[in-house]
Amino acid sequence: MKNNRFLLHELSWQDISKIDKDKTIILLPIGSTEQHGPQNPIGTDFLIAEHIARKTAEISPLTYCLPTIPIGVASHHRNFPGTLWVSHEVFEEYVTEVLNSLHYHGFDKVIVVNGHGGNTSSISNAISYCNDTLEMTCILFEWWKDQSLIGSIFDGLSCGHADAVETSVIFAARPDLVQSDKFDSLTSASKWGREIGGLYLSSRTDQFTSSGIAGSVEGISQEKGQKLLEKTVYLLEKAIKEISKS
Repeated sequence: MKNNRFLLHELSWQDISKIDKDKTIILLPIGSTEQHGPQNPIGTDFLIAEHIARKTAEISPLTYCLPTIPIGVASHHRNFPGTLWVSHEVFEEYVTEVLNSLHYHGFDKVIVVNGHGGNTSSISNAISYCNDTLEMTCILFEWWKDQSLIGSIFDGLSCGHADAVETSVIFAARPDLVQSDKFDSLTSASKWGREIGGLYLSSRTDQFTSSGIAGSVEGISQEKGQKLLEKTVYLLEKAIKEISKS
């Protein structure tokens, strides 16, 4: 039976040896350390992922949460001070090795709770390898992917970068780190990236937004951010119940 501690790193190896590996799902929060506009901490992505994973593990008897991986693929933000990054190749190998070590100890059901879009392809490759080669059941969960849910809470807005949606979410998760006094002076690119001839052009962030923000900054709301977090935790817990049956 799971005790009150839901963070795997707070348990001893003897505690872990008694866990029913067949029924347990491991949550692995992953994010990035990168600029998120003048108003948000550079840890926004990993702090949101960590919040979602830990809140879910806290209420689910089927899960344990791993320590957060805080640095990911973010070199496109590098011209904003404080941004840290690793290459796609290094990041993919690192995530693969973490998943492989879980497999070694008998944990074969894992949900990667990702908070940063730049990580997606590397995580997907790592998951594909582990599912195919190690016969694990690894799933990728990204909170911003349900745009219909986000639109229903934020009056039709989609999620950009450091915009009203993401700022509201980190404002709800870590209000102590958000500089709300800057909200009225925020400027933003209307959307992420650049286009040439109607085709997307991969770019450094500073090439299309001087503030680091992309998307609408109207309607930042801690209350709406909290509502989205609660709905997201519910969806993740629902997925956990289904995966536990596999």
